[in-house]
Amino acid sequence: MRESSRLVVLNTGPSSFLRRVAGVTVAGIFVVLVAPHGTTKADSQQYSVVARVDAQSAGPTLRDIVVRVENVSVAATAINASPTDIPRNIAIVMDTGPDQAKVLSQEKDLAIALINELSDAGTSFIIASAGASQKMQAATLDQSVAIEHIREITEDNGEKTDVPIYDAIGSAIRQISTTPGLRVVIFIGEGNDGGSRLRYPGLRNLAESHHIACFAALIADHSLRGTKSILRYGWNLQELTADTAGIFLENQKTLKATQRLNESVRGLRLITFEMPFRGPGRYKISVLSPRGKTLRAQKAVTIP
Repeated sequence: MRESSRLVVLNTGPSSFLRRVAGVTVAGIFVVLVAPHGTTKADSQQYSVVARVDAQSAGPTLRDIVVRVENVSVAATAINASPTDIPRNIAIVMDTGPDQAKVLSQEKDLAIALINELSDAGTSFIIASAGASQKMQAATLDQSVAIEHIREITEDNGEKTDVPIYDAIGSAIRQISTTPGLRVVIFIGEGNDGGSRLRYPGLRNLAESHHIACFAALIADHSLRGTKSILRYGWNLQELTADTAGIFLENQKTLKATQRLNESVRGLRLITFEMPFRGPGRYKISVLSPRGKTLRAQKAVTIP
C-alpha cells in the first residue's frame, strides 16, 4: 500500500459486539478510506486495516480473512507483520514531571526492557519526555542509542506542576506518522494531563487519523484508584488505548508489564485488500475471521 493511501480500521475492543455467522467471528469496525492522489473513481485501489491478534490466538492467514466495506465483500491480499514484512516505528513517551521523582527509575527500567525486547533491524525508536519542557530525540534503529536516550532523561525539579502529556503524545504521533509501516506510541507515567494545548478529543482524532496503536503503562508512587476503585488517573488514556487497538496497564511490575506490552505490540498486523475507489468519508467495515482467531482494531478515525 502506498503511504498516501490508507484505510484505518477499528474494532470495538474487549466490549465489542461479536457475531457468530457460520462458524466465523465478525468484528464490527468503522473506518475512513483515503485514496491516493491522482486516482479516478474507476480505479481499483489498495487499502489496509490495522489490527491486533491476541497472543493466545493463531495468526490469521489469507484464507481466514474477508473484509466487508458497507455492502461489498473483498478478500484480503496481504497480512503483514513487523518486523518480518514491514518496518515498525515505536515512540516511547516518558512522564518526567515532579510527581514522578520517586518512580522515574521504574519508568526507565520498563522503557529499557521494552527496547531490549522489541529491538531488531526493522524497528526504529523515538524517545520523548513529557514535563515542564518537552524533549524528543531523533528516530534511531540503534538499540544502544535508544537506551542511552532513556538513561539521559531527568525529572523536573521544583514544585509539583501540571504536565502537558497530551502535547507530548501528540508530538510523538506527528513524528512517526510520516514513516511507513506499523506505528506505535507507548506512554509510561502517572497519566493525568495538565496544561496541554491539545485537548483529548484532538489527541484521539490525531491517533486515529494516522492509524497509531497507543499503549499506556501507568506508574506512580501512589494508588491510581480512589473510592470504590474508581480510576482517578489516566482515564482518558484508558479510553485512547481501547480505541486504538492498544492496552492499558496500571502499576504493574516491570517484568509483567514488559511481557504484556511486548506480546501486544508483536501482535499488530497490517491487513491489505483491494477494492474499487471510494471518496473520502466514514465507512462501516467488518473483518471476518474463523472462530478462535480474535482481531482487535481501531474504533474510529477522523480525517481532516
